[in-house]
Amino acid sequence: MKMYTTISAKISEEEREELKKLGLNPTVIIRKAVQDEIKKARNKDLIEKMKKVAPIISKLKLDEIVSDIREDRER
Repeated sequence: MKMYTTISAKISEEEREELKKLGLNPTVIIRKAVQDEIKKARNKDLIEKMKKVAPIISKLKLDEIVSDIREDRER
């Protein structure tokens, strides 16, 4: 079972009223924003890691990789 924690955010009275008027749930909005930011940070981290290994991967020859895989399968 997931454990949850509470966070809070301060918004202006006008923004709160606008949320109510539009029928928007601030909890859903905040949860989605947090999830989006986590995803963005993970993607940024992954891109940085990919940039580091790209020079190594670019030196590999596709035909050699395919050959090695086929050889492995035959064993």
